[in-house]
Amino acid sequence: MSMDEFIIHACEQILRFTQVECWDNLSEALKVQLAFNMGVVALGLKLSKIEGFQALADAREGRVSMQAFRDHLKLLITSHNVEVDEAKVARPF
Repeated sequence: MSMDEFIIHACEQILRFTQVECWDNLSEALKVQLAFNMGVVALGLKLSKIEGFQALADAREGRVSMQAFRDHLKLLITSHNVEVDEAKVARPF
């Protein structure tokens, strides 16, 4: 898997895991996976601290809804021209 594929996979995973209504609806394992993938995306897309870490912290602490966090991520992914596989995003977890 090339680095680009790794970043695309991480984008798909964060979109997949942010489909829940709130942070607490994720299992502890999925919270860890979401945070790890967010780190991959932040580094891979060269996101600022506010775009990456702070956005995740805001969602985790309930300052923004998971839908708002997901919308933020979709915008970032689209603006960096990352093409995700919607079938992988839609898979149940």
